[in-house]
Amino acid sequence: MIVVDITTVDLENAEKLYSFECLNNSVMEGKSNIYGAIGEVALEKYLKSKNRVVDFKSTFDYDMIVSGKKIDVKTKRTTVVPKDDYLCSVAAFNTKQKCDYYVFARVSEKKDVAYILGYISKGDFYSRSTFYKKGDIDVNGFVFKTDNYSIKVKDLNKF
Repeated sequence: MIVVDITTVDLENAEKLYSFECLNNSVMEGKSNIYGAIGEVALEKYLKSKNRVVDFKSTFDYDMIVSGKKIDVKTKRTTVVPKDDYLCSVAAFNTKQKCDYYVFARVSEKKDVAYILGYISKGDFYSRSTFYKKGDIDVNGFVFKTDNYSIKVKDLNKF
């Protein structure tokens, strides 16, 4: 897991990414959009620290292009440091996104730190993930708000 400290500049950059109106099919009805943007900014910050070129594209299908690969960043808000058995999820209505990889992140509720948990190709994600129905309960007692596919943090590729 990569830990990225979030600065005031990072928060400003995240706020500039989107209008933060409620996105179509937003699981949290737009309330967590800023956390998603912070996850993207944190990944960009980490990749640039490794001399990678990041091209933000912000489409329904993916968030950025890195080394010719379309990356969609999936971020959840958290109050704790993520554990290996926590789940990384993609809502079932997003299965047709035209991305090459998913990168999963968590951002602290205080917006001061981001955890980049790992990555997985879209094909590997759907072949290795577990399907959960709306109303099912995950390992942390969270009730799924939509049908989705999930994989444990420990099953992701590490940076």
